[in-house]
Amino acid sequence: MLRILSIVLLLFSSTLHAGNISKPPGFTYEMIAGIYQPDDENWASYYGSQKMPEAAYSLAYRVFSVIDFGMSIGYGKDKGKGRLPISGLKDGDVTYEIMPVDFYLLLRGRFAAGQWVVPYAGGGYTRFFYRQSIDNQGYSKGSVNGLHVRAGLQFLLDPLDKQAAREIYKNYGVINSYFIVEAKKTKAEAGSPALDIGGTSFRTGIMVEY
Repeated sequence: MLRILSIVLLLFSSTLHAGNISKPPGFTYEMIAGIYQPDDENWASYYGSQKMPEAAYSLAYRVFSVIDFGMSIGYGKDKGKGRLPISGLKDGDVTYEIMPVDFYLLLRGRFAAGQWVVPYAGGGYTRFFYRQSIDNQGYSKGSVNGLHVRAGLQFLLDPLDKQAAREIYKNYGVINSYFIVEAKKTKAEAGSPALDIGGTSFRTGIMVEY
């Protein structure tokens, strides 16, 4: 038992010293992409698919080493054949675009510098911008209020090449770099009668700390 405990303590100690920089981060920046799946069960009949590609960029200010207050701007686009559920325009080739703007708070389970795996979760307010267009028949656009929650894991990349990590810090001020995987749930409604245009995102990307 003592031997097992010693091994666990040794691994934990090595994790604590895996980071290349001891300076606490003040900001985080994320670049992520993945798939957005609208909650409306009939979405595939409108656009030919129940999912669309999505990308987002986020910038956050870090408080107390574990809390991020940030803003994210995303973009997604889908094309297909069908009818426009919000505007009521006729059938044809349709294009649907979204731009969710999120204001969020995230709690990160970061307990020590150099921690290899960091879980995180949070959420906040979303202003959901959308645009629907149909060939030669015009378009409709608007924005609605919504809410979102998100959770994921971030994996520290610095130990893979400590020399490169030190050079990146020296040249660009990046303290830590992470690969992230996450899921996000957005709730939003538009039109009359109300149509659920919220959905679930599954995304991966890179997060850096400054």
